[in-house]
Amino acid sequence: MLTAQDFPILLGRNSEQIAVQYARGGLPPCARRRIHDYIVKHLDQKITNDALAQIAGLSTGHFCTAFKQTEGTSPHHYVLQCRVRRAQQLLTSTQMSLAEIADTVGFSNQSHCIHYFREIGGVTPSDYRRCCRPGSSSK
Repeated sequence: MLTAQDFPILLGRNSEQIAVQYARGGLPPCARRRIHDYIVKHLDQKITNDALAQIAGLSTGHFCTAFKQTEGTSPHHYVLQCRVRRAQQLLTSTQMSLAEIADTVGFSNQSHCIHYFREIGGVTPSDYRRCCRPGSSSK
């Protein structure tokens, strides 16, 4: 039976991290890429663990476990982080209102956006826009 130590020999030295990930049960790189691409393309829509699991070709329970082993967080929290990152980009690069941004990045409403933005980003969206906009003097 093969062990994690056998993988680098079979896959090559550059693949050692991938081998360790497989030994722990993480997502394969191709499934991980498909999941990330899907999340980015569908950020404005409801993204369920069932849909992500289907893309990965796994049961929902197995997918959630493998995703957490690969990314270090649950699929739901990862999607929230992606939404907050996209909201940060829009806050600094557009004049869109927070309500428009919340809708664009897939939050159910502005309050939901503010709550997770503060939880994940550490500041409110308005404070972020004020201090992080290019050319801002309060940086």
